[in-house]
Amino acid sequence: MPIIPARKTVSFSLSKGQELKIINTHGKQVLDFWAFDPSDPNGFLSMVHTRTILLKVAIGKGDKLYSTRRKPFLTLIEDTTRGVHDLIWSACDTERYRMQGFDGYHDNCTDNLHSTMKSNFPDFKLSDDWVPDPLNLFMNVAIDHRGGLDIRPPTSERGQFVIMRAERDLIIAMSSCPQDLAPVNAGMPTDCEYQILGEGEEHDAAISIPPSVSLKPRRVKIALSVDFDAVSHWLGTGCHKDNNMADYSSGIFAGQVGVYRLLDMFKKNRVADKVTWFIPGHTAETFPAAAQAVFESGAEIGLHGYSHEGIYQMTEEQERDVLLKCIDVATKLTGQKPRGYRAPMYTIRETTVQLLREHGFLYDSSLMHHDSQPYFTPSDPPIKTIDFAQPAASWLQPSPIASQSYPAQGQHPLVELPCGWYNEDMMPLQYLPHLANSMGYVSTRVVEQMWKDKFMWLWENRGCGEGSEAADFMFSLLVHPDVSGMAHIISMIDRFIKWLQGFGESVEFCTCEQIAETWLEVQKKKATMS
Repeated sequence: MPIIPARKTVSFSLSKGQELKIINTHGKQVLDFWAFDPSDPNGFLSMVHTRTILLKVAIGKGDKLYSTRRKPFLTLIEDTTRGVHDLIWSACDTERYRMQGFDGYHDNCTDNLHSTMKSNFPDFKLSDDWVPDPLNLFMNVAIDHRGGLDIRPPTSERGQFVIMRAERDLIIAMSSCPQDLAPVNAGMPTDCEYQILGEGEEHDAAISIPPSVSLKPRRVKIALSVDFDAVSHWLGTGCHKDNNMADYSSGIFAGQVGVYRLLDMFKKNRVADKVTWFIPGHTAETFPAAAQAVFESGAEIGLHGYSHEGIYQMTEEQERDVLLKCIDVATKLTGQKPRGYRAPMYTIRETTVQLLREHGFLYDSSLMHHDSQPYFTPSDPPIKTIDFAQPAASWLQPSPIASQSYPAQGQHPLVELPCGWYNEDMMPLQYLPHLANSMGYVSTRVVEQMWKDKFMWLWENRGCGEGSEAADFMFSLLVHPDVSGMAHIISMIDRFIKWLQGFGESVEFCTCEQIAETWLEVQKKKATMS
């Protein structure tokens, strides 16, 4: 079956009576659709005329689509989606992407149309600086009670399709919209398929996928957090004999510049009080004005070591002393004991978990047993390393893995909120001279797309683990003022937040404390019922 490649376009002739089947192969792709009268350059499919003749801004099965001459061009004879298509939005162009903050050339539907028409229909004259407003198949544009427009992810599902019948000979052009800066295609352009059916040819009803109206609505909790490392990183896990003023300078940037840029951006996106800041004690005491500004933003404040100490750098006694000091610093800042903890560089051991339980912490966010669901922090016994000087029989045995179910009676229920290397900005986007895994010169577009890919897989696959049918999931996102406070990176964070907000009521930004509290209450109810 022919495809319309992601970000690209196709054009062809469609004879009167033929039917065109357009399949949303992956479910969330918008197609800009045009139709032209090959004998009349000024006769083309017109959304303005279609709206005024139909007296509505939506189309449904049986509706005709009209031209600038008010002649019927096409009839929608089948639609297996929920019927959400758009007759208002203009085709994207280079100026549209410039207004969205994109620097450089971006594929766009306007250029796609001109390119395919010049290649396949060179004798058909289309003005070089103009295109008709398209029919945006599968596009979801909501209109509020004040007449405002809101782009949302398509409601169509994988494999759903429309069929249109040509009422006259036509030239058809279709562009698989390349928009990836707004939730037009749920952020990820994909291929679509199409098929030209002969007059009277039977439709294959077997591949019709009914709308998934019976599925439980998704509710995604976004755990946006900030590790405010500043100078502390260079003292603890980033400690190196060759550290110098230039290294510490990037930490000072975080405490004097990056933090305020992020706070301002969060406020503009109305999420400042829904962010969790994990602040090392050293940062809070070295940059007290910045720490106070974070607190006054309404954000939650959790612990993150004092000098960003790695667990491998401390004795158990030192670990306890550091935690007590950090509890004291955070309590003085906020007026209440902190309830959340994230280990510096995710370095955590069994004694850490014991200390967090001992001091009544609600949650930890350092482990990765799952990537999108909270669970109870396990009490795993230490996994023994292999001593290859010993006989093979000494290590040919499984490792004991503790249950992540509701804790035994008398044990403090410590919630684990997963995070991890692929959910953060620092490793790919900051150059750390003495850390082998740091890069710093990765394009923000690569990181942004990776985050979108992860989110969309969880979204399309119900956010579940094996055997689970849960529609809800959490999505962790971790940034640093040292990194995302930089001028060439902060716009990516801003775009990604707006992209997530484009999912409307299905997505909710929450502090880690809110997510952990809500989840724990559900688990307590389940435990009492079992």
